[in-house]
Amino acid sequence: MNRKDYWLQVGIVVKIMNKQLSEGKYYKQKGVVVEVIDRYIAVIQMIDFKAKLKLDQQQLETVIPAIGGTVLIVNGAHRGEQAKLVALDYDNFSATVQILKGLHRGEQVQKEYEDICKLTD
Repeated sequence: MNRKDYWLQVGIVVKIMNKQLSEGKYYKQKGVVVEVIDRYIAVIQMIDFKAKLKLDQQQLETVIPAIGGTVLIVNGAHRGEQAKLVALDYDNFSATVQILKGLHRGEQVQKEYEDICKLTD
């Protein structure tokens, strides 16, 4: 399988999960990855703040869009492919996505939440 211990990609929307950062100011706030440094560090442009933050991927979480939204497969099979979110399986923390381009275009695959992430508009 194509699993890696890193998943950051430029253009994805992530959620900050560090409660201590700026006394919790950014906790659960969203930002867009604008640069990836050495695979594990992201420079993030915050959406609701003017701040740019540099954080390790362990302090971040993937964001799942609404059904019909575009995601990037960030880990596992089809890594790097864009897909459309088709359905969510809340009990198993997974989603069905449909590949949008390339050799596997139209194919629907099951992915864990952590393996897909919302793309910026």
